[in-house]
Amino acid sequence: MDREIIRAEGHRRFVLVRTGSVRCAFPASDVVRVVRHLRCYAVPGSRSHFIGLAQYGGDPLPVLDLHTLVEGGAPSARRQAMVILGRGRRRRRSVLGLAVDEVLQVLELPEGIVLGPGSALVADTVEIDGGTVKVVNTGQLLGEKTEDPGAMNG
Repeated sequence: MDREIIRAEGHRRFVLVRTGSVRCAFPASDVVRVVRHLRCYAVPGSRSHFIGLAQYGGDPLPVLDLHTLVEGGAPSARRQAMVILGRGRRRRRSVLGLAVDEVLQVLELPEGIVLGPGSALVADTVEIDGGTVKVVNTGQLLGEKTEDPGAMNG
């Protein structure tokens, strides 16, 4: 993350991470902080992608396994390597931990990638440095909602 990023017009900044063999990117504007080795406490009976709760800033922080969310299957055994904390644009109080194996860099991607609340969790797939990167819709993770346009018509 030490190389200089030149902001190109028509591009937005994204944080590129690795989780297992998968590379994912999400908007840098939704990243609050990167925390290493955040201790999580399991919650019995929770879903496989929910690692547990951690304490962050004196408040409970739900922590999800990003690999399980985007690829399915069992959570990564190395999930506490680094945790990315995201914040939604609309609900400023929404904070969520995403467990990943490694933060790779901050990069620029074209603004044409649609990351609205109606988009799927993996909003797009792009090619970077000869490999595939899944663009994660953080609005979907943080529960951002918009009004149903059909509800206004009648």
